[in-house]
Amino acid sequence: MRWKAEIHVTGLGFPEGPVALPDGSIAFVDLLDAKIRAWRDGELRELAIVSGAPNGMRLGPDGMLYIANNGGIAPLTLEQLNFCDPQITGRIQRLGPNGVLADFATDLPGAKPSRPNDLIFSPQGELVFTDPQNWDVLGIDAAVYHGGQLLVAAVDGTVRHLAALTGLPNGLVFHPDGSLLVGITMEHRVLRLPWLGDRVGPMEEWCRLDDRFNPDGMVFHEDRLYLTGSDGDRIAILDAAGGLVQMIDTGLGSDPTNCCVHAGRLWVTLGFPGQLISYLL
Repeated sequence: MRWKAEIHVTGLGFPEGPVALPDGSIAFVDLLDAKIRAWRDGELRELAIVSGAPNGMRLGPDGMLYIANNGGIAPLTLEQLNFCDPQITGRIQRLGPNGVLADFATDLPGAKPSRPNDLIFSPQGELVFTDPQNWDVLGIDAAVYHGGQLLVAAVDGTVRHLAALTGLPNGLVFHPDGSLLVGITMEHRVLRLPWLGDRVGPMEEWCRLDDRFNPDGMVFHEDRLYLTGSDGDRIAILDAAGGLVQMIDTGLGSDPTNCCVHAGRLWVTLGFPGQLISYLL
């Protein structure tokens, strides 16, 4: 199958975390511009301005948008990061349909800084999220990296630790078999953790990609996993067993960061070009 991208929005800072809203809009975060925006039928609107840097987003069962805020880091280039001023502590925030933004979970366990990256709701309605902590030291002095962690926030916002993770834990999704998949960006692989309701079982490698593919955001649709490869400028399509079905080449320097499926299309945010695009499925 040949994939042809349709470009819907350009001129963004560094978009991530596309989410289909009930009204048909595609909402997404923008790390560099520190905003949450939504697009529908050619119209781009601003939903909120956010302190720090909104890194990932999901629509909750309560109709609110839940945002993983990393505290204020946004990529400028592959080698350069922007640190907003002032920085805030990493946290989970919640945006209501009325446009009111509020903190949901701020007391996060583990070493500091906490830098929540991406999130997913569990079958029990709790919010599972990745925290790669001080990942900004990777490539500079990996010896001082604290490592990543997998956390879960209960419905009252209290957070507990689920697992320690190596590398840079990033996107995550529940597999149709009920297990949890987590992408480890710098290790070019996806881990599988059995989901036991209130905890996870022993992790194992579910799939490994080539050394140019850095797993980022992901979504399951029917029996396929669509996995963005950020720095590798590709989207991997995997079957339910982790086998590679096809690669979508998104173009040099495109940096696909995350994706969602809505109305028969795969919606993708491209980081460095600052675009929202889609592919017909």
